Amino acid sequence: MRIGIDARLAGPRHAGIGRYIEELLKHLFALKTQHEWVVFLGEKNQLPWLSSFPRVKQVVAPVRHYTLQEQLVMPKIFAREKLDLLHVPHFNVPLVYAGPYVVTIHDLLWHERRDPTATTLTPWMHAFKHKAYLFVAEMAMRRAQAVFVPTQFVKKVVAQYVDAKRITVTPEGVADAYVQAPVMKESPFPYPYVLYVGSLYPHKNVPVIIKALALLPNMQFVVISGRSVFQESFFTLVKKMGVEDRVHMLGYVPDTDAARIMQSAVALIQPSKSEGFGLSGVEAMAAGTPVIASDITVFHEVYKDAAAYFNPDDASELAKQVRGLLVPVRRKTAIRRGKTIAKTYSWKTMADQTLSAYQKVRSSQ
Repeated sequence: MRIGIDARLAGPRHAGIGRYIEELLKHLFALKTQHEWVVFLGEKNQLPWLSSFPRVKQVVAPVRHYTLQEQLVMPKIFAREKLDLLHVPHFNVPLVYAGPYVVTIHDLLWHERRDPTATTLTPWMHAFKHKAYLFVAEMAMRRAQAVFVPTQFVKKVVAQYVDAKRITVTPEGVADAYVQAPVMKESPFPYPYVLYVGSLYPHKNVPVIIKALALLPNMQFVVISGRSVFQESFFTLVKKMGVEDRVHMLGYVPDTDAARIMQSAVALIQPSKSEGFGLSGVEAMAAGTPVIASDITVFHEVYKDAAAYFNPDDASELAKQVRGLLVPVRRKTAIRRGKTIAKTYSWKTMADQTLSAYQKVRSSQ
């Protein structure tokens, strides 16, 4: 079978989706099948390690995602490769692509809410792009031979648009850097701190951590975020709450360093009000870090009893959970439970499930 994968969003610049695509490719190709693979990249050398795998053709397609050019040009590029199956790992499937394809839907956040504060666009442009997103995403799901989702929670949402029989749940995994992280004897920072890893989009609800910090006078807050969008409003609140000297923005950090920073944190906090999986929480658990998460359905599905939960609108409740993890017995229990949960998630398993779905689609054609 000749299988194409749109990997233009692969790599750390594209956060969670970039991680998903890169890990999917690594583990699919490691399965040593007889399939031929065509990987579509946004630029040359985007994934240098690809050249080490046989039967993998790289096609450079410098077409920006979420654009009209993508809709018009990418179908021709895909069609030129005469694929038996195409996998688009995000909702942005070109509307006029006529070949068989599968799609990954990581969440349907923007179906559930339209937040005018979650954009840097003008109101009219945001409204236009939102309508375009709704149309493209729904068509991508309805026309796909199979739809991959990371959780049962997302499956229930997607099942409002497609037959549930076409949806396959493929939970995400944990990179070796977190699983194999050596136990740190010394903290990378000379102070106790809580940690957040991710973007600063409004639905991520990071302000609740800043407000909780004001109730924790001896605690610092470290942020690992590879994206600069919404940093201005973030630091405006930091200044307003009077905690400028206790907030540290690190930007992008490689996995090995991130694991080290996680290990010494009092906790990794997942304050999001809407999520498809919550990968950084699982990574923290694998590294041996307690996790405090907002009390939403998807986090209960992924983290189970290994996380401490709080009302995402209540900073005092979050502060209480942080204080609780300063108690050695409770911290030890949280770490043990977290490591147990983290072992249930594997990128290799996800790749196996994905390949099985490819083969099932092919056999039904």
